Amino acid sequence: MSMYTELLDAAYGQRRACPVASPDDAIEEVRRRRDELELGPMGAGRVDMLGVAAADTVPLVLALELGYDVALLRLAAMLGIDSDPSSFELPTHERLRLEDAFRTRGISLEAPELDAR
Repeated sequence: MSMYTELLDAAYGQRRACPVASPDDAIEEVRRRRDELELGPMGAGRVDMLGVAAADTVPLVLALELGYDVALLRLAAMLGIDSDPSSFELPTHERLRLEDAFRTRGISLEAPELDAR
């Protein structure tokens, strides 16, 4: 196991104890975590609020990646899609595989556009 998969296994184990109310809640968690990951540690003033220098963002990026991957694993488990932390030896590959599996089930991970009326 790589260090990343060990961290993911520990994070997933902690979150597994917190049940997700419904598939819709799990999908929303994945969307939120994905948005946070795309914004990165500098997004929404996160670094300024935490008083962290730009050079110290590596732990924040890691936390964002772990959060997204845990959310993916929780949704996959809820939908009966086979995955576990050890599948994330190459995180990008497993993320893409799971995102594609969700898409084939008609689940979009893109945040729904707000109606501009």
